[in-house]
Amino acid sequence: MATAQRNKPTLVDRVKRPFVNLGQFLRDVSLELQRVTWPSHQETYSFTVIVIIAMVIVSIWVGLWDWIFTGLLSLLHR
Repeated sequence: MATAQRNKPTLVDRVKRPFVNLGQFLRDVSLELQRVTWPSHQETYSFTVIVIIAMVIVSIWVGLWDWIFTGLLSLLHR
């Protein structure tokens, strides 16, 4: 019974454990960010333009279908 008491974590251990895990997590994040290959300014600009063009195309596509279905539903309600 005495060994069960020794293996039980103390209040200090239970309070300290999340902060130890947080510290390890932040160290791991720092190491990973050092290994990242960041895009150049030109690549970032190009990808941004591509995303904006894709958003415009998709919004036109969705708007067109919305216009078609709205017209069809208005014909059904007459």
